Amino acid sequence: MKTRKSIYLIAALALMLGACSPDDHDLANPDLTAEDLVEGKAFTVDVAPDNTITLTSLLDKSYNVFWNQPNGRSQGTPYKFQLPFAGEYQVAIGVDTRYGIVYGDPYTFTLSTNNMSLLKDNLYTYLTGGVGHSKKWVPVDKDYGVGQCTGPVMYCSPTDVLNDGTGSSDIGYHKMKPNWDPGFQSWLVMPDSPYMTSSMTFSLDDTKGCSITETRGDDNATKTGKWNLNLSDKNHPKLSFTDTYLMHMQSLDDACDNYTTDLYITELSPYILQVATMRTNSEGAWWLVWNFVAEDVKTGKVIIPSDAPGYINPNSPETPTIDDLTNKLFTTDINGATFVGSKMTYTFNEDAAYDFMWWDGTNWTSMTGGKYGSATYPKWTDDAIENELTFERKSEDGNYTYSYEYGDQSGKFTITDNVLTFDKPITLFTVNGKGRTIALTGKEWTVFKCDPGSELMIGVPAEKDAGGMINTYLVADFNYKPISSHSGPTVVKFDASKVKNYIDADKYLRCQVYNPWGGGNDAVDPATIKIKKNHKINITVRLNGLTMTKPAKMALCVNRGDEQSWEPDCFSYSRAVTVNGDGTYTVSWVNDTGATANWADGESALIITMQYDGYCTATDPTSVYTVESITIE
Repeated sequence: MKTRKSIYLIAALALMLGACSPDDHDLANPDLTAEDLVEGKAFTVDVAPDNTITLTSLLDKSYNVFWNQPNGRSQGTPYKFQLPFAGEYQVAIGVDTRYGIVYGDPYTFTLSTNNMSLLKDNLYTYLTGGVGHSKKWVPVDKDYGVGQCTGPVMYCSPTDVLNDGTGSSDIGYHKMKPNWDPGFQSWLVMPDSPYMTSSMTFSLDDTKGCSITETRGDDNATKTGKWNLNLSDKNHPKLSFTDTYLMHMQSLDDACDNYTTDLYITELSPYILQVATMRTNSEGAWWLVWNFVAEDVKTGKVIIPSDAPGYINPNSPETPTIDDLTNKLFTTDINGATFVGSKMTYTFNEDAAYDFMWWDGTNWTSMTGGKYGSATYPKWTDDAIENELTFERKSEDGNYTYSYEYGDQSGKFTITDNVLTFDKPITLFTVNGKGRTIALTGKEWTVFKCDPGSELMIGVPAEKDAGGMINTYLVADFNYKPISSHSGPTVVKFDASKVKNYIDADKYLRCQVYNPWGGGNDAVDPATIKIKKNHKINITVRLNGLTMTKPAKMALCVNRGDEQSWEPDCFSYSRAVTVNGDGTYTVSWVNDTGATANWADGESALIITMQYDGYCTATDPTSVYTVESITIE
């Protein structure tokens, strides 16, 4: 496993090379030995009555200073830390030399009293069970309804840690939303993986202090050491380890340089622990978030209380943020061209005219699942949704005023953030079911979705959680009424010279039209790939130079929707086509995501793949595919 030591050695070498000149072959700093690095000569240790310790270097400022101290390894001068328990402790200073980092002999200092006030923060109790106790944490194996995870590890973009398009890079406590929670994946970790038997036991007592015992199932290795909780910034609590590490899979040892120092805690309650480490390998910078559940919760000994709003949904409900809502309400497209008007009309989604959106702790989730006709979710009549909702805006003295019409209801409304406030309550329709009446009526409507040209979803509060927060909305779902219709499918322009053919994993014959993950040779402009819900993209290719052993399957991989797996799963999808030899074939994907799919977001590919190994041979695999057309309909 990589450690920071290698980084320090490289940094030290760079410093040494930079300090030399053609006429001076000596380093600017003389060599230091362990005998030089003693307290009083190389550094000082100051102990305050509240058990705050300050370590100060007395060496020349050109030296890069490191510390071995009770809470772990650290860097910089002066360096301050706190210890809650009385006792004897040791510290040693280290500096860079031409031979690497040299540490002096440990210096012993004494704390005469306990400072239990340092342990008052609930995070100490959550992590260990409290002073005199120990707590065992194991990898998450399912969705426990707390935190933001369904498996042992997940991914978070370092340039959008809230996954809301704001571009925030400030990861912290309750300041993280994963871009991908993979759960269990065959290529990453399986439910029966040895890693799932791993554990970390955090202890807190006045004899051993902050100690940890951990066992990693991958290699059945047990380690003991120390841990430190840095709460100097309550919004960014950090966890550090000495002689151990944050538990992680052995296969990802080399994915991150740092599993030991100042790791960000993004969630910690009596039930769940989530810690972020930065990926540093060739795949690029990305947060890996490691998820652990308390063992007593996993075994059922402790039941997560349903009346504990601080834990059952540790992330308060967050209404979606929609940038530039005032314009998006009046934006649509006409034959592929964007149009911003002064008047826009909406019609009800005939398949899902209403829904209940519930905050599951991470996302707003449909409660109906698109199924209606039961006593709980009665079906509406056709005449209930026959009216159209029309919004109009006018500019008066440089400011917009807004008006609406719906059936025989009309008036003014305002737009504030994500809320539409009508001048009086507006009733959209009422559904009378067996024992339940659902009335879509209200004055203030929160906008949940506004996808120009496609979908508008607005809702009124329906329920609150135990903490008094609104966690369920009754929503109405509209479609933008087309201003004009297409006479035929939209033709997508592409550069045939940039289509890339290659064999992947010696098994699959691929045709890359667009790859947002660094593949290069993109034949289309992703901004031109915009597929409304239930619409379809078709790519027609001509195959040349194949000799078939047996019929093969071909599919379009886009990384979106219900069927988003790649090889080999994609070949079993109903949209896969059969290839019998040279000729013309069309592969397709229907947008089943429930909203317009925009390739400009960089989350989707356009790669055609075909079974190759054992199915056929190719005269020249780099020229098998010729793309003839790309259309959206």
